[in-house]
Amino acid sequence: MTAREDVRPNDVSVIVPAAGLGERMGGSIRKPFLEIGGNSILIRTCRRLAALPGVFEIIVALHPDDLEHFRNEEASAAGATLAVAGGACRAETVWNAIQVVSARAELTAVHDAVRPFFAMDTAKALIATARRRGAAVPAVPVSDTIKRIEGDRIIETPRRLGLVRIGTPQVFRTDLLIEAYEYAIRTGGLSAFVTDDAQLVENLGHEVAAVHDDAYNLKITSPADLRLAKALLAAGLVD
Repeated sequence: MTAREDVRPNDVSVIVPAAGLGERMGGSIRKPFLEIGGNSILIRTCRRLAALPGVFEIIVALHPDDLEHFRNEEASAAGATLAVAGGACRAETVWNAIQVVSARAELTAVHDAVRPFFAMDTAKALIATARRRGAAVPAVPVSDTIKRIEGDRIIETPRRLGLVRIGTPQVFRTDLLIEAYEYAIRTGGLSAFVTDDAQLVENLGHEVAAVHDDAYNLKITSPADLRLAKALLAAGLVD
C-alpha cells in the first residue's frame, strides 16, 4: 500500500448523547460523570473516540445542568470540541447535536457516552462499512433465550437465530442521518420509543449493515454494570 492510498480523510463527526437522568444508576451524580480508573466515564469515552482515524470533531450533548461542568480544560484535552444541551429523550438529544455537525462531516457517528470500552478495530470497521454502504452498526449475536411477556405472562418464545444485540458507535452518511431524523419528525415526531438511530434509517427503507462487535462493549447503566466495568479494567481485559 502506498502512502497516498493509506491517507484517510478527516471527515467523521461524532455525537455523544449524555443527557439522560440515569435513574437506573441512582445517586446524585449522572452516569457519564461517574469515575472508573481515575477518569469520568465520559472523558474516557471521548478520549477513545478522539483516537479514531478520521474523527475531527466530537459533539457532546448534555443535560442542561451539566453544560458548565463539562466546559473545562479536561474536556478539551479529551478531544471534545463542542457541548450542546440535550432534549427530553435520546432522539431529541441527538437531533439537537445534529444541528451543529460541521458541513465538513461526510460521516456522522453516534456513540453512547457510557460505552467507554468499544473496540477500536470494530469502530474502524464501522466507519469503513458506512463509507461503502451508508449505515453500519455493531452487533453481538444473542446467546440467551428470548421471551416476550405481557404483564407476568410469557406469550412468545421467538427463535434466537438471527437475533442480535445492537450497540454503538453507529455510523452513517451524514446526509442520510439528517434525512432519517427529518422524516421521523414529519411522520410522528421524536420520542422515547426511538432507542437507536439505525431504526430511523431503517424507516426510510435504507439498508443498515451489521458489523460483529466485541463482547466487552459494555453500556454502563446500573450499579452492577459499574462494578463490572471496574473489574474488567482492573483485570486488564479493557483499557
